[in-house]
Amino acid sequence: GAALAAGGVGSLVLPKALGAEAFSYWQLFLFHASYLPCLALGLNDGVYLRYGGCDRARLDLAALKSQLAAGLLAQGCAAAAAGGCALALLRDPWRKGMAAAALVYYLLYTCHNFLGYLFQACGEAEVWAKSLLLDRGLCLAALGALLALGRAGLWQLLGCYLAAQGCAALYLIGRMGPAFARAKCSLAVGRAEWRRSVRAGWSLMLANLCSMLVLGAGRQVADLRWGVQAFGQLSFALSLVNAGLAFLAQVGLVLFPMLRRMEAEGCAAAFRRMQKRLFLLLPAVYILYFPCAFFLKRWLPDYAASLACLPALMPICYFDCQMHLVGATFLKVLGRQDQLLRINLTAVGVCILCSLAAAWGLDSVYGVACGMSLASACRCLLAQRALRKTLGGPARGLWDAGLAAVFVALADRAPWQLTAPVLAACLAARWVWAVEKAPPKWYTGKKEADG
Repeated sequence: GAALAAGGVGSLVLPKALGAEAFSYWQLFLFHASYLPCLALGLNDGVYLRYGGCDRARLDLAALKSQLAAGLLAQGCAAAAAGGCALALLRDPWRKGMAAAALVYYLLYTCHNFLGYLFQACGEAEVWAKSLLLDRGLCLAALGALLALGRAGLWQLLGCYLAAQGCAALYLIGRMGPAFARAKCSLAVGRAEWRRSVRAGWSLMLANLCSMLVLGAGRQVADLRWGVQAFGQLSFALSLVNAGLAFLAQVGLVLFPMLRRMEAEGCAAAFRRMQKRLFLLLPAVYILYFPCAFFLKRWLPDYAASLACLPALMPICYFDCQMHLVGATFLKVLGRQDQLLRINLTAVGVCILCSLAAAWGLDSVYGVACGMSLASACRCLLAQRALRKTLGGPARGLWDAGLAAVFVALADRAPWQLTAPVLAACLAARWVWAVEKAPPKWYTGKKEADG
């Protein structure tokens, strides 16, 4: 809920409060902040994988504290080196400021993320969720106060954002208990544990980095081709699409330890059930586009260029939701991080090629947006195909790709009187196919099929 609220405020209130230029630089800060965790070299991902399904009461707190201290020391050095390079290479003082703020945020975030992944891996996701609630709640409260005082500027917002992340990290440190605070740090132990976690999480970190690059590459191309304004335009449209995906990504993290405790057959049955229900329910995002677009065009008239890209990006909402909840989650449960990395690398390649062709060949931001959606679809469909070979279930990729193509072709170029009945016919055909392929209980009077 907090993630959804923060996403909604970031997409609806901040653009109006900051203005187009300042909001573009805010998006640039978020862009830098999302990629800097790769400086951890997979430490936090390794903690998540190593301790998944463990009981926190049995953990070696001294080793964990030493590992956290060694990781923060290494990442502080990496952040200092990255900051020096940014100050030397960047000419725009605003870009320098965003890079510096992102580095400070990174050090706070990595501490919070280390402990948050540990709580999730040990099945205590509610502790991590409360830290997120604290983080987002403080941000929303501070933004409300700034708006009420008429002081909602970019730098004030950055200060509140950093302070909220620091408070969330302190909360998790406190929840580790007095024993964690009293535990002795050993640099030698910390270095050894750090190496083990980095070895375990390296491939997953690369897979997650490539997962972000699937959409980030297109935005970077827009920045290189047209500048920060086009970058902000595309980023704003993407933030509208991704407003609810942050919540769904966290759901996938919570599912991981639960699924890891299941037997192989139970895991396969869970996969088939989730696939079927998402197939039936997720197309609602395409229907929701029309009332949302009607509202946004009146609420944010200055962002008409961004909203024009929205139809091309809507398939990302569909395919990334499936990827977060099913694709990435089940590949990690099966220990196939290397395959997840290969799938993400393929999608990044598709995004880069399409974005470069659209930017320099067609001179079209809309074309870049279409390339990003195509890359997202490729990643999701490749993951589904890989998982079906192990876990079973019918192939649904052509239905998903066809519906996305119909929506993008019609949504912003045809009157709704034509688009609505065509989409309704496509959705009805999907439901009929799904019922015939795997009849539910109410249809047959028997137990519902998993497929």
